[in-house]
Amino acid sequence: MADASIWTTKEIVTAVISTGVITAFLSPVLTWLADFVRSRTRQKHARTYLCMKVASILESYAIECAELVDASIAHYGQTQIPTTFSLPDPPAYPQDVDWHSLDAGTAYRAMSFLNECEAQAASARYANHFEGNPFEAEEAAKRTGRKAHELANVFREKADLQPPDLGHMLQSLLK
Repeated sequence: MADASIWTTKEIVTAVISTGVITAFLSPVLTWLADFVRSRTRQKHARTYLCMKVASILESYAIECAELVDASIAHYGQTQIPTTFSLPDPPAYPQDVDWHSLDAGTAYRAMSFLNECEAQAASARYANHFEGNPFEAEEAAKRTGRKAHELANVFREKADLQPPDLGHMLQSLLK
């Protein structure tokens, strides 16, 4: 009587072929899965870095605007003469970040904010020069600073970052 634990040639050939077929199928699938996970992790790190950098830059711009507004209010309070000033230059975003790691809507908002800053500055210059309204620069600084702060909040939320405590510095913008 034959032992049941001994394999026949047919069973051995079937096992070898089956192992080869399964390996040939699973190897590319596992390689693709590993590449996919690695790519997603890299993209998440790139998005977090981008959000961190852009939020910090926008917060800095909001602080600059708040300082101009505060200085303008203080100057007018002391002298009763309006201050003429230019809005801060639009923020410069870093060149080393991957904008593709963000959704298109958020990236567009960040890029179009630079144009909004330019438009607000042009409007303030026009109002001062042609309309004789020196207070428009202060209002434009409030609008762009508030917008920068709001946009920084959007970037922080995207990366799940905690906001810094800037409330006291941005009071003139957030009123």
